[in-house]
Amino acid sequence: MRRLALAAIGSALLVSPLSAQTLSERFRQLFTFGDCGQPLCLELNQEHGLHFIPAVTQGENDMLAFVTASISTGLGNLPFTSATSGVTFRIDENGVPVSTSVSGGPVFAERSQTLGRGRLLAGVNINGITMDNLRGVPLSNLEFRFTHQNVVDPALGDPLYERDIIEVATDLSLNLLVTSVFASYGILNDVDVGVLVPVVRASLSGTSVATLDAFDQPSPHLFGDASNPSTMAQSSTDGSAMGIGDIAVRVKVNLYQTPQYGFALLGDGRLPTGSEEDFLGSGTTSIRALGILSGSFGNFAPHANAGFAYRSGVHQNHSLLATLGFDQLVSERVSIAGELISDFELGESNLILPDPVVFTAPTVATVKLTDIPDQKDNLLDAAFGLKFLLGSDTRGVTNVLFPLNDGGLRPKFLWTIGVERTF
Repeated sequence: MRRLALAAIGSALLVSPLSAQTLSERFRQLFTFGDCGQPLCLELNQEHGLHFIPAVTQGENDMLAFVTASISTGLGNLPFTSATSGVTFRIDENGVPVSTSVSGGPVFAERSQTLGRGRLLAGVNINGITMDNLRGVPLSNLEFRFTHQNVVDPALGDPLYERDIIEVATDLSLNLLVTSVFASYGILNDVDVGVLVPVVRASLSGTSVATLDAFDQPSPHLFGDASNPSTMAQSSTDGSAMGIGDIAVRVKVNLYQTPQYGFALLGDGRLPTGSEEDFLGSGTTSIRALGILSGSFGNFAPHANAGFAYRSGVHQNHSLLATLGFDQLVSERVSIAGELISDFELGESNLILPDPVVFTAPTVATVKLTDIPDQKDNLLDAAFGLKFLLGSDTRGVTNVLFPLNDGGLRPKFLWTIGVERTF
């Protein structure tokens, strides 16, 4: 176990970038059809080619920035694994360990029991994630529309070429493999501290097809060079990155514990140690504070968690958290765990889509810039897992998490395998 943890950390520290380009730059490459080095630059006419650049036509509400911010926010919303696992103990006044739980514990939910003074939990989890949709819109079928900058008359649409639109159909693939090395230690009977270090490998690929929808002919907006002008163009990208993700630290304090019930408080934080530009981390700090209520009825142990999440990112919202779960010992060596995990944003979403563009000349028309809906990114997930003894103090972990709604950037499912040991 110790060698495996050191190897995982060492590989992340020694790895070098696989490309000079960041994955964020590679994503924007999907929309780079000209040669000026910026997305949506047309080659045929440099003056008109610059008028479709998103940062110019949409100001701060850049459509491409919205998608990259959605990726970073999605990384920040990946669930934490539980701070304790396996059989837990208290050390009595005679120095004798007394069991306070019998099952392997939950996977994502938190339970009130602490490890016990002087006990150490260490392990490695591997999570596989293939992002599938953004607010319910498949990543394989994203649609974007880019309009022209208003360059002459105050009315957008005069001259007529200002009503030209570039429509882009994008097929995007984003895969994450997250290897997390974690440890928790009981500094007191009722106080645990812990740390989790993720090693993230992110892979991005995709293709985009751009089509010029000209309002009037002849249009000064065409792809290609003067010898081969076209109303269509295609771009593709492929790349990967690997490194340390957002490191998490946490502390849990058990305030009340009987054989049947317990209550605890947990505080944890994710630090912005992962590269946001390479989709290895969220680029922001997040802090959770949770109240934990647990019961114990023979081999069945239900849990309820509720709390608050503070997030420092300008595109992220603070949120209310609630998790219901259970774990149960079903045989001498096997425990099952199930959880319903929710995250509800407070206030209006800070991840803002660009407003529709309104043409005012020669007639009034409104163009939506994407089919992605404007909504809150509330999250609701269900998880089911198994923990099974591999040895006297070593457990294997398997789990599958399924999103139940379309908030934010979401996979179809997230799988987890791992191994952990208590000392």
